[in-house]
Amino acid sequence: DYTGLRRNESRDDIYKAWDNTCGYCGGIATSLDHIIPRFKSGFSFRHNLLPCCRNCNQGKASMEMETWYKKQNFFSEEKLSKIKNWMTTELIELSDFLCLTKRAS
Repeated sequence: DYTGLRRNESRDDIYKAWDNTCGYCGGIATSLDHIIPRFKSGFSFRHNLLPCCRNCNQGKASMEMETWYKKQNFFSEEKLSKIKNWMTTELIELSDFLCLTKRAS
């Protein structure tokens, strides 16, 4: 469950936010990558999921995103910044939610 939305709606929203392109190389997105891998405590929250092509998803695998991405011939500081902003949005939303929940109790 991605941020409380139905799974398919959330997936579609993620793809739409990135114009159905790979967040790493700009190719056609065919899957969602956990930016912070699940086994490294990366959750399936909306902003930890990035549309990506099959090659990028398989190439990155469980590597740390920034380390892997900077080694790619398609690396771009602009895209890295966009990815980091995407991830930060989730943290801000989660922080706001926790503050609201705490005030309500």
